[in-house]
Amino acid sequence: MGERRGPAQVTTRTLTLVGVTALAAVSRVLYWVLVTPNYTPDSDAAQYQLLAENLAAGRGYSLVFPGLVTHPTAFRPPLYPLLLAGSYKVFGTHLMVGRGLNLTIGVVVVVLVYLLAERLGGSIAGLVAGAVAAIYPPLIANDVVLLTEPLSLALLLGMLLAFSYRKWWLAAGLCGLLVLARPSAQYLVLVVTVWALWQFGWKRALGLLGIVGLVISPWVVRNWVQLGSPVMVTSNGFNWAAVYSPQAESHGGFVDPSRDPGFEDYRLLQQDEVAWQSALQRLAFANLRRHPSQVAWVVQENAVAYFELDPSRNRGSESLDGRNLDFRDATLPLFYVVTTLGLVGLVVSWRKPLVVLVLGLVAYFVATSLVLIAAPRLRAPVDVLCCVGVGLFAAWLRGWVSMRRDAGDRAGDLLGASQSGG
Repeated sequence: MGERRGPAQVTTRTLTLVGVTALAAVSRVLYWVLVTPNYTPDSDAAQYQLLAENLAAGRGYSLVFPGLVTHPTAFRPPLYPLLLAGSYKVFGTHLMVGRGLNLTIGVVVVVLVYLLAERLGGSIAGLVAGAVAAIYPPLIANDVVLLTEPLSLALLLGMLLAFSYRKWWLAAGLCGLLVLARPSAQYLVLVVTVWALWQFGWKRALGLLGIVGLVISPWVVRNWVQLGSPVMVTSNGFNWAAVYSPQAESHGGFVDPSRDPGFEDYRLLQQDEVAWQSALQRLAFANLRRHPSQVAWVVQENAVAYFELDPSRNRGSESLDGRNLDFRDATLPLFYVVTTLGLVGLVVSWRKPLVVLVLGLVAYFVATSLVLIAAPRLRAPVDVLCCVGVGLFAAWLRGWVSMRRDAGDRAGDLLGASQSGG
């Protein structure tokens, strides 16, 4: 994997990497200053902000939502609020500090895209993938708001890069941290373990599971002690009920179980997150057993939103996530280009074992969104892996053009030889 480099190549590579890093930083600063200067956290971001503020103030990992008073919570995964709280403790509890933290992580993500694509496809792949990630609007939009996406992408890419160097133990640790950073990564370890079993054997696959378990165990034990159940997060029931409950079915789409009048009978349970989650999950699963065809309907509707077949469906969620809708509409064509070329690039590179894992991760994240909630920001792992894929496509295209040119030159030489011989 990758290329051997001499001193001159190292210098060129260093300059290229510096250029990609600078491009990533400048594009994000410009987006912050020119497009979203007046950003205010809302919805999920507001909860991450409050969690970090409570942690920084010594009130523990606590939140009012979904109850009425501040209480220990597990509704959101812990890693990003802990990191955000750390930055607040050092630099002060200011929105600019949080935005600056995510911008910095976002630039690191671009560097990791460059390094991973270079490992998979060489210098051209690294350059193209890094440049695309540096200016790709869906990634930039996540990097100047208080959401967990940049951190989870850095962990995802770091895990893949560790695997590329055969450092399975490091990849296992990063996988565990990813589970603590992103709700949709709860079952990602299954995909990673199957691939590790194929590449490293059963002993190291079991070792990987053990390391992941060690990383997440403090959080699970904390929840067992403070919430009374060894859960990872308490938002699963919310998500299932939001799309599969009788209320969601009659509404014809997503409903908010914490606010919708149809969930009035569940209000008192909101004071106990674990009980509320269990009740909502039972409600959704019971309705699915009665109407299993609802899954197909939800997947179809989510696919329309997820792949931007009807961009108007995403305007509400994009606005809640702090994105500028005019900028989003103007740059949306880039999504179709990057996604198409990225998937093609990954598919044509499928013979590389690590690309098989990347394709598995793309399938996993697409499936989790299509089955549950398909807000565009939740597509971030697929977006960033498609940037890697664009780099691989560029390297493949360059090789294909070179091969055709060489074939043409050989044909010309043979024709010239035959004519001179005649």
